[in-house]
Amino acid sequence: MDKVTWFELPADDLKRAGEFYSGVFGWQTPDMGMGDGSLHAQTAQSGEDMQPLEKGTINGSIAPRSETFNKPHIVITVSDLDAKIEKVIAAGGRIIQPRQEVDGMMAFAIVSDTEGNNIGMIQNY
Repeated sequence: MDKVTWFELPADDLKRAGEFYSGVFGWQTPDMGMGDGSLHAQTAQSGEDMQPLEKGTINGSIAPRSETFNKPHIVITVSDLDAKIEKVIAAGGRIIQPRQEVDGMMAFAIVSDTEGNNIGMIQNY
């Protein structure tokens, strides 16, 4: 079973969004160091890899809204990204952002389900 491991929230004003989630939910929202102002949406104490130390919790990010990133989405870690993309298409979903490699660490894609919900999928190396 593939697991939800991350979430991503789009924002027009990253500072304002960070203050909202910090103020309402008590999340820590430091800059992720990505160069675009993206914030780490830290919902639980985390290790150096930004993954939570507390079982049953996930962290995420707050990033600039764009044409292809205009609504919140969950991120699911999969063992074979290409095979999952094929399954998404066969099941009636569509590709929003094709497979991309990230510094030899992982690959990711964004797809849409049959209801128009965006889902990020990552394959770690």
